[in-house]
Amino acid sequence: MSAVIDLLRLLVSQPSVSGDEALCRDALANWLDVHGIPATIHGRNVLACIEGTAPSAEGAERGLLLCSHIDVVPVGEGWSRDPWDGALQDGLVFGRGANDAKSSVAAMAVAAAQLHPSRFSGRLVLAFVCDEETGGEGIEACLHDLPKFDAAVVGEPTGLDVCPGQRGLLRAKVVATGRACHASRPWEGVNAVELSARDVLAVQQLQLPGADTLLGPPTLQATVIAGGTRPNVLPGECSFEIDGRPTPGCDNERLLALLCSAVHGDVVVRSNRYLPVRTADDAEIVTTAAAASPTGVVRGFGGVSDMFHLGDIPAVVMGPGTSAASHAPDEWVAVSQVEAAAEAYAKIAENYLAAQRDDRSAPSAASEESAS
Repeated sequence: MSAVIDLLRLLVSQPSVSGDEALCRDALANWLDVHGIPATIHGRNVLACIEGTAPSAEGAERGLLLCSHIDVVPVGEGWSRDPWDGALQDGLVFGRGANDAKSSVAAMAVAAAQLHPSRFSGRLVLAFVCDEETGGEGIEACLHDLPKFDAAVVGEPTGLDVCPGQRGLLRAKVVATGRACHASRPWEGVNAVELSARDVLAVQQLQLPGADTLLGPPTLQATVIAGGTRPNVLPGECSFEIDGRPTPGCDNERLLALLCSAVHGDVVVRSNRYLPVRTADDAEIVTTAAAASPTGVVRGFGGVSDMFHLGDIPAVVMGPGTSAASHAPDEWVAVSQVEAAAEAYAKIAENYLAAQRDDRSAPSAASEESAS
């Protein structure tokens, strides 16, 4: 079996639910050390840097970040196999995290180990981080301790399509307050379920502006509703949860304003920090990644990833696997995808950091600031 599949199976066999990544972190750090890449432990993250030895044009030296996450969601119900054995069967690797996103981690690590420093200039920075699924002590906590870099590839399951952007995330609760009474005398109260139902319909009837050519339209969706205590009691309170996905043309602030204007209930914001992120279609990291991708497809990323934390650094989301297998029972990833990912990441690194880049400008001010 190939080195990347061996490493993936090793990582899957180390349980690493968010907040408890130490076993996987240490196994990965040891693998990197054994393969000639000195690793640094930063909390529950693994960081490394490889300095290229090829000559570069004066002022052209730069860095590339390969970043993915080692944490996984809890196993949950519905599994028909051991979720931590990393089983290999019929060309698939099974186990929690096999798809999301230890396949990206393994492919990035193997690509880095096989890329000889004499083949590039500048630096290749590796960040294999915790807490991507929950937020907290992952890339956002170690970003400013990384060596300087000018572009990034974030590993998530995209089928190796190249995703230069993602929508943001707005989570809110809309609370309707009525007046409880006996259900046989509804005229004595105000039915909060009815109030919430009207608000749900009002949200769905909103015409949201700001559709993006790559990311698609912004969305607001009611996803969970709760109200009432007994069948014979008119409910005095009802609430529903909102999942909102902003775009650059209808950002978090505007989407929240539209939500508030549409409903009569009280809006309680639960999460609003993830803003939409968009790298220009003609940015070099986009064209470099697209040339290395076996699909060559450029599209928007459907979820939220650590790309957000990189700020203005040009970046793409790209990795083996499919979002349909993420967080699911009997999670799996195709061997062929993982092996292709290792090749693609190596090509991206070698081409982006190629030696003697006389046509390159000095690293951007944004890069300098992000790594200071």
